[in-house]
Amino acid sequence: MKYYKIAVLYFIFSLLLIQRGCISYPLIDQPDITVFKNQVGNTSLLDSLNNGSLTAGMPYYVAEDIFKDWPENLKRTKIPVASLGSKQMLEEMEGWSRIYSDPDIRIYMDEYETGKGTLTIWYQFPDFYRLDISSGDTLLVFLADTVLSSQVSGLKKARVLNIKDSYPQIPRNKNLYSEVHYSDHPWRKISHWYTLNVLSDGQTFMLKDLNYKIYPIELLELNNEPITSFRLR
Repeated sequence: MKYYKIAVLYFIFSLLLIQRGCISYPLIDQPDITVFKNQVGNTSLLDSLNNGSLTAGMPYYVAEDIFKDWPENLKRTKIPVASLGSKQMLEEMEGWSRIYSDPDIRIYMDEYETGKGTLTIWYQFPDFYRLDISSGDTLLVFLADTVLSSQVSGLKKARVLNIKDSYPQIPRNKNLYSEVHYSDHPWRKISHWYTLNVLSDGQTFMLKDLNYKIYPIELLELNNEPITSFRLR
């Protein structure tokens, strides 16, 4: 009887392994690089996408394009979590059968089962407070073939900052790809911004409204290990 149970367990385990090995994953799509080129001034990000890699700093729509054909049983998307690196979905329950996500949560997580393992992506609503921008950091504004640089002098609001220099040549009412390079942060070096607008004084910048598709990817993990990039091919 003992050997019979062992044989049955072995058979079930073997069957599960076979089924796992037979999973058919969709082909990973190549995102629209033309749209990306028109929006991003960072050559490193452009080179990464041209070379077939998804990296932190890219807008979320790139990942969404890549995995647009992924079936529901191989993904979990738009999961609200407490912080970068967290994988526990945040929910609140009130009364009978009433479940809703905490409206204050602005960090989200996606998980995709791929042929290389489980890819986890964290992305979040960017504002200057959440991403720890402070006086002394450096703002880089990418304008055509020019990169304008100035130190941050201070924050007015969560979505408004001032720089020390004035750049009247920057066009108004134009979404600018920008970066903030941190002078002193325990782990962040660069943050990426896709909808920064300059005001009439040439030195005040406002973060315009944006939806989740333009949220910057903050962190990537493959099989529970942080990675700098995920190869698409």
